[in-house]
Amino acid sequence: MKYYPVGLNIFEKKVLVVGGGNVASRKIDRLIEKGAIITVISPEITNEIYDAAKKAKIKWVKSIYKIGDEEGFFAVFCAISSTEANKKTEEKLYKRCIKKNILINVADKPALCTFTLPALVSRGEFEIAVFTGGLSPLFARKIRESLEKIYGEEYTVFVKILGLVRKEVKKKDLPQKKNQEIFGKLLSSELFVMVKEKKYNDISLFLSDFLEEACK
Repeated sequence: MKYYPVGLNIFEKKVLVVGGGNVASRKIDRLIEKGAIITVISPEITNEIYDAAKKAKIKWVKSIYKIGDEEGFFAVFCAISSTEANKKTEEKLYKRCIKKNILINVADKPALCTFTLPALVSRGEFEIAVFTGGLSPLFARKIRESLEKIYGEEYTVFVKILGLVRKEVKKKDLPQKKNQEIFGKLLSSELFVMVKEKKYNDISLFLSDFLEEACK
């Protein structure tokens, strides 16, 4: 695989989406979730995109893409229908973004991408990304659906708790080896079972005792 898997911080970054159909809509949903500043260029948009524009979550420019529209953006997502005219638009947009060092993803065109989008299992801050290098999005989706059955919503809470514990342990300024020992014990404890069973009172007492004992 020529792509290097990374987690890209797009919070408050200017992102351009060219296209207003269902594929663009799905990308926009994720971009909104991650806090990007989104501009959508398309003569027509889905009801979902229209609602997002109405709520000022995105900016909608009712137009077809014109050369230069990509200026000033951190990343560009292109999701337009597959016509001969649009193929030329995709190629031009890709070349211009490459020249200007703008990240570019053209839907279903790996050869016109500087990055690809994984199928994502998202549980709050805990995410599992499935990459196929753009070769088989359908296979990546099937793997994602299998993983979603294994990693339920309890992982959202569990990872959040781990983050809070990590923050408290870091305050103690303990040696790295001691930190690893503490987190190893925590992950081997009954904490996850308590989270899964929603025993929140028990979790609070457990963590208080655990931290007191572990940080001695």
